[in-house]
Amino acid sequence: MTSEQDTYTPTDLLIREHGKRCTTHTLLTKDGYELTLHRLINPIGLRGMKQTILMHHGLLGSSADWILLGPEKSLPYYLSTLGYDVWFANARGNRYSQRHQNTMLNSTKYYDFSWQEIGLYDLPAIIDYVRRQTNEPLNFIGHSMGATALLVLLSSVPKYNDFLRMAILLGPLVYMKNIKGPLRIISLMTEPPLEDFFKILGNGAFVPSRKLPDNLLKRFCLNEVLLCGNPLFFMSGVPRNHTQWSEYFTKLLFQHIPAGGSTKTFLHYAQLVKSGKFHKFGEVDQEFPLKEVTTPVALISSSDDWLASIPDLVRLYINIFNPIEHYIIRDRNISHTDFVWGPNANKLVFPKVIELLQTTSQVVGKQANDV
Repeated sequence: MTSEQDTYTPTDLLIREHGKRCTTHTLLTKDGYELTLHRLINPIGLRGMKQTILMHHGLLGSSADWILLGPEKSLPYYLSTLGYDVWFANARGNRYSQRHQNTMLNSTKYYDFSWQEIGLYDLPAIIDYVRRQTNEPLNFIGHSMGATALLVLLSSVPKYNDFLRMAILLGPLVYMKNIKGPLRIISLMTEPPLEDFFKILGNGAFVPSRKLPDNLLKRFCLNEVLLCGNPLFFMSGVPRNHTQWSEYFTKLLFQHIPAGGSTKTFLHYAQLVKSGKFHKFGEVDQEFPLKEVTTPVALISSSDDWLASIPDLVRLYINIFNPIEHYIIRDRNISHTDFVWGPNANKLVFPKVIELLQTTSQVVGKQANDV
């Protein structure tokens, strides 16, 4: 798979291959990181568009994650057809956002960030930029780490609640007391000194070689080829539906995932696993004040998700100020990554996302639903 990973098709070209068009935008955060945004060109034109949507990828992901299912099944294309103005974010450290004004990419200093900085610096810069282009409140769709970063921002800088119409969080990683998989074991290594943690996962970029250490593979691999071959699946679990993937889709997936990130991001999540709290990096007693999150928030979870467990999301639901709905997909083989590009996401996940966007005023106060 190494050669496939090295010859990926960038998001903008992949969109073009799908018969769509996009524009590419570059912006600068307050702490000097250069970020890339992609914006779908809506076929009906700007005058006919309804609302703006900002989509943020999850762990080790990028803007490409949202369109890997192709022109017929990807969520952004559905939304664009319905008249939404769709933007894709790229967090610092992924392959589209790997420049800094003063720091070299190959330095440890460049990767001295977690999802906390993505929430405090990346998202404000992105939201401000998109609002300057559109001049209206945004709808936010965040997967995994994208959801984490948003809740960091909204709880820490409450004025940004006024800039969002609603947020739909897919498998959000916030409270992580009940997770499964290797990250639970790795969380035991979060006490200083952290030499063992960084020795295993890298001190800077997360597993920069894309090959996990043999001692981890022997302990957790369980003879799963995909689990052994991809750091994201190693942490989040192999999608149970992967037998449905075509050879083309498998190659495409391994070209784009992982797209890059920092080891400190995983260390911060490991701290949450150990503490059971949603707190600042290295400061267990400094929890993010979720009651400051006044944006209407909808949660979508799955009983098959290793990382975003239902009990942890129920806890999140009761701790935010304005929850809309917690929609639970039970026993349908939707793993942590399947919310975005699972083979059945277009049937089990995306219709609910669209329903929430279209009927926000009607669903406020609704109770949890099961699929």
